[in-house]
Amino acid sequence: MTMFAPDAVKAELSPVTADRTDIITKEITGSTNTDIKELAAKGAPEGTVIIAGGQTAGRGRLGRSFYSPQHQGLYLSLLLRPKLGIADALSITACAALAAAEAIESVCGCSAGIKWVNDIYVDGKKVCGILTESALSSGGEMSYAVLGIGINLSETEFPVELREKAGSLGISPQLRPKLAADLIERFFGYYDALPQKLYLEEYRKRSILTGKTVEYKMGGIVHTALVLGISDDNTLIVSDEKGCELHLNSGEISVIMK
Repeated sequence: MTMFAPDAVKAELSPVTADRTDIITKEITGSTNTDIKELAAKGAPEGTVIIAGGQTAGRGRLGRSFYSPQHQGLYLSLLLRPKLGIADALSITACAALAAAEAIESVCGCSAGIKWVNDIYVDGKKVCGILTESALSSGGEMSYAVLGIGINLSETEFPVELREKAGSLGISPQLRPKLAADLIERFFGYYDALPQKLYLEEYRKRSILTGKTVEYKMGGIVHTALVLGISDDNTLIVSDEKGCELHLNSGEISVIMK
């Protein structure tokens, strides 16, 4: 199976979105996020997209690896140059999560939920992960942000350590251009209106953690809490063991569903 051409994605985009994107496809690479960061350092414009057929060094949050077998998933990274502070990186991730969930539903016909802040679940299994990485200017604003998204399309076997929680959409990799275009189109719709937070209400509705008891790690200590919801700043609102309300930041903690 050979990788599709960039024009296959362009053909699925609206003319406006097609004009603002520069799509690059690769059979296989180390990490699409790493590739995009290298292009960003050379001055590549916002809207540069790399889509790979596989990754040998895919990355997830908190230094974890992301399983990226060739020809079985959609692995893409998008370069952004927002005029935002680093605190807004969470909003970018939330927009991407909603766009991914909606694109998966549209193309695959399945119901997708969001595990705060960056994982998409279908039928109780994680099918998509998102990693946003940012570089700051001397003024404290983002010089650029790299949005990385990996979606499991047709995997039937996973490494032992992933089998309990990882799943796939069970669709043909031939749908990658359509899924990629749908995701990019939806993301830019939310991203362009980021100050209005048009994504937030639907993002909250899709939360699979709200009302659930979870464990979270902070400072090396495991705590138990009840999830109350998601704040306007995209933090996770929980009630801890003492009944105190806390707002958890994804950059500091890892939430585990019980």
